[in-house]
Amino acid sequence: MGPALGAVAVVLAVVFPSLPAAAEDPPSGTPLSVNVTDGSTPTPTPRPSGSASPSAVVPVTGPAARPGGSTGSTGSTGGSGVGTAPAGGAGAGSPAGSTPPADEVNVAGMLYIGGINAAGTPALNPAEGTVTVWFTVRNASQSVIDATASFWMDGAIFTNRLDTVDDVPVAALQPGETRVVSAELQHGGQWTLLSTHATLTPPDSVDGTALTPVTRDALVILFPWLIVVVAVLLLLTFVLVRVLRSVLAPAPAPAAAA
Repeated sequence: MGPALGAVAVVLAVVFPSLPAAAEDPPSGTPLSVNVTDGSTPTPTPRPSGSASPSAVVPVTGPAARPGGSTGSTGSTGGSGVGTAPAGGAGAGSPAGSTPPADEVNVAGMLYIGGINAAGTPALNPAEGTVTVWFTVRNASQSVIDATASFWMDGAIFTNRLDTVDDVPVAALQPGETRVVSAELQHGGQWTLLSTHATLTPPDSVDGTALTPVTRDALVILFPWLIVVVAVLLLLTFVLVRVLRSVLAPAPAPAAAA
């Protein structure tokens, strides 16, 4: 009987190989797990609840404040009353603590005059050449202001007067308004380095504060095309003469036989 049961068990194992194995009883006791690391990756530390994520704070800074009345690099100022604030004028002029931009000067806190800007345009006529000059004026008072501007241009080396434009109107400048005042000066010629000037003449007083004219100055370079052309022609002539001399030089006579 025993050998017969053994043979039946072998046949059943061959015919039904995929029958699931019987479930095993769960192991008794506390399970144990072991994590094996090589030490190359640090374990992250959990963040405490409620803490904010870190962030980089980059401060935004502007240009350094300049004292009122300081001049920019493109011009100079003239006349009394420049760089002074109005005496006791609460509500008049520029707000307390405000400073003008780097290229502005102030007239008793009522007007702010920008530095001169200029652009030169050569002409085919060697004696001509246009220089456009402009500046900005800002009304910091509480009143409408009427003013005039004058422009002139000199040779920077010989200080010879080249052109003048007078009485350019600056009419009805509203409180808080900034306006560009410009003029075209002629006869830049071939002087190359030019000295340009502009004077703003305000009314005698605004809101009970006396005002005086302000002058700004700047140097301008006008391309001296005629001088450059003459210099290039002289250089080419010199090179051509040297080349012709080397080509047309007589050949040395052959030495006499001994």
